[in-house]
Amino acid sequence: MRWLGRLQLRTRVAVIASVAVALAVLVVAGAAYAVTRNQLLSQVDESLEARVTQFGPGPLFDLIDAGRRRVPGGPGEFDALYIQLVAASGESLALPGAALDLPVEPIDIAIAAREAPRETRTVTVDGVRLRLHTAPLRFEGRRALLGNTDHIAVQVARSLGEVESSLSRLGWALVLGGGLGVVAAAGLGLVVARAALRPIEQLTAAAENVAETQDLGSRIDVSGDDEVGRLAVAFNDMLGALNESRTQQRRLVRDASHELRTPLTALRTNIEMLTHAGELGDDDRRRLIDDVTVEVEELGALVAELVDLATDTDVDEVVTSVDVGDVAESVAERYRRRTGRAVVVEGAVEPIDARAGGLERAVRNLVDNALKWGDPLDAVVVSVAEDDSTVRVAVSDRGPGIAPADRDRVFERFYRAADARSMPGSGLGLAIVARIVRDHGGTVFVDEAPGGGAVVGFTLPRGDDET
Repeated sequence: MRWLGRLQLRTRVAVIASVAVALAVLVVAGAAYAVTRNQLLSQVDESLEARVTQFGPGPLFDLIDAGRRRVPGGPGEFDALYIQLVAASGESLALPGAALDLPVEPIDIAIAAREAPRETRTVTVDGVRLRLHTAPLRFEGRRALLGNTDHIAVQVARSLGEVESSLSRLGWALVLGGGLGVVAAAGLGLVVARAALRPIEQLTAAAENVAETQDLGSRIDVSGDDEVGRLAVAFNDMLGALNESRTQQRRLVRDASHELRTPLTALRTNIEMLTHAGELGDDDRRRLIDDVTVEVEELGALVAELVDLATDTDVDEVVTSVDVGDVAESVAERYRRRTGRAVVVEGAVEPIDARAGGLERAVRNLVDNALKWGDPLDAVVVSVAEDDSTVRVAVSDRGPGIAPADRDRVFERFYRAADARSMPGSGLGLAIVARIVRDHGGTVFVDEAPGGGAVVGFTLPRGDDET
């Protein structure tokens, strides 16, 4: 069947339809032929049995005495019979001058001897196919042409030439009609397959065009809501997702190259100055080394965040039951030890299904951002709360806050407000938070804290939909 796989799809559909029709025609034609043959043979058998009953033993002997070769028949009856008497001794007596001698077999002798019932079979004599019926006769002592007249059977036969000729014509008619039906089914199947698969061909052409031109903005016209229509919609959605992904990738590369250029330039400048270390004082040299160290650390952090943002490593993490309050307390304790700043966790929630590592990364970035902008004398507050459908995490500080014009963009990659460009950082921390929250099916938000400062956080859905 490998050859079938090498054919075009519409051709395969036409071939399969033709084979299906051919099988159906074969079954129907075989059944019709068998039923017709059985009916014709049944009519012949009934006619032979009727003739035996019609003539009886007396008329049969009269026919034999008269030397007639044919038995007369009325309208609709057979007009050419072969008649022969068979004795239990094996002797036989046929019409004088009969064209054929009917075969006498053990079953016929057994019927004459009353050891077997009547029997009908098909025989071939001198190339002529006959339908032969053998039945017992009782003469009641009228005459004894064959010895013991109580043990005689009569054989009545008729040629099957007419039946076989009718069956032959029927067979040829079925073969020709079935063949024409198969050919018509193949042609119709090809036409139907071509029409039904035209949308598939359009999808194929569109896919080939996208592969050749790399134009992910092209779309396929969708007509109908059947399986092919849904496939076209899914294909368009896939192209849209790929186009968006490529756009984001290009933007990430462009923004990353821009962000990397600044620390690399600073590093090169400081290193060039260090090459003239003999001309620098100890304080200047130490300051340059400190600057290089800071730039290398920022560069390493930026590269790590870029890799994390580009690879979405958190998506591969196993989903488990996570207590958001415990995660927030763990992050707060770490920053208390590291910075000596006050980080307070308020509230408690029931555990939810989430990726613990990703959730901790999101809370950590929010706290790190708040510590960067908040007043060192004021505490950073991490609030956790819940309702029937969501869990809410909010981190607030007492810093300068975020201007309303910047709130819609602070979660974008590399975006930094005008007053934040002099601060250390890559502009990726909140973008990573947005990505993690989006992967959990949640949303992020920015607001103004009561009394001044900013509130930045996210909400996650409860139940089985959060991942």
